[in-house]
Amino acid sequence: MEEILNQYCKQDNPGLLLLSIPTGFGKTYNVLKFIHSNYKEFAKQKRKILFITNLKKNLPIDELKKLFIANGNEEDFEKYVLFIDSNVDPVIKNLLNIEHQIPDKFKNEISLQLKKYIEILQNEQIPISFKESIKTEIRKNIEPAFRDIIKRTLSQNFKTKKARLSAVKNNQDYQWIGELYPAVFTDDKTILFLSIDKFVAQNTTLIEPSYYFSERFINKSLIFIDEFDTTKEAVLKNIIQSGLRNRVDLIDLFLNIHNHLMQTECPEVLLQESKWRKQESSGKNWLSLREQIESLREKANYLFKKYQLQHICKSHEDFSNN
Repeated sequence: MEEILNQYCKQDNPGLLLLSIPTGFGKTYNVLKFIHSNYKEFAKQKRKILFITNLKKNLPIDELKKLFIANGNEEDFEKYVLFIDSNVDPVIKNLLNIEHQIPDKFKNEISLQLKKYIEILQNEQIPISFKESIKTEIRKNIEPAFRDIIKRTLSQNFKTKKARLSAVKNNQDYQWIGELYPAVFTDDKTILFLSIDKFVAQNTTLIEPSYYFSERFINKSLIFIDEFDTTKEAVLKNIIQSGLRNRVDLIDLFLNIHNHLMQTECPEVLLQESKWRKQESSGKNWLSLREQIESLREKANYLFKKYQLQHICKSHEDFSNN
């Protein structure tokens, strides 16, 4: 396996490699050895190595750290490796420890409420069900509001991404941000550990607009996905949730389709049958592409006239829920 990784993963654009090896054959260990042996070369090329698995608790970041320590380069682990967690978890974990470092200009009603709620989470006497509701409130409302304050302040005081990152690294008034939001250092790191849920979500660095890993790193990075079958479920779940968040105005969508269909001529390129369609339609009662366009045009025109959609209309506020 070590030979396979060395031959395949050092290519600039290796594509997709599936390693269907039974449990116990040392897949993860060999991958970590490869990462440890090649991270400097990837850093020199300004390429990233992403290690993704279904649950963040399964990320072998501690095992990689042991390799660094065993080879006497623990400092490189801190320099090159980053665990990218959710936005809220590092805040809950670290805020109370570094609260004294936060300047007064960041302390307002929102930050005080955030501190109070985190203190409640630390109280072992509080029922778990209540803690869960508190954490949900932090995740959905309080932490995003607190994060927005930080982003606005950074943008107002530092005009470029480079300047904002430099402030978080070197300016005492802003260094605490790196403790609460380690993702701010994403660009600086070579090795990124993250769950599949985080990989398909947006990365929030606070020094620039949020982005998807697939947009920023997919082309030049080396990406290891452990427990691939399990991670597929997380990707599907994310697609469903994204679809539910982004509702479609069906009337507006229909009008766009109708208006295009009502054009006097359909572009000829849409009427050219593919070789596959000619073979599949042979001997079957399929409409020609031109006949299909005409059929859609007639149906669209019927609906347009029936519901008098030439008039401006607005859906009832509960329409999308029904």
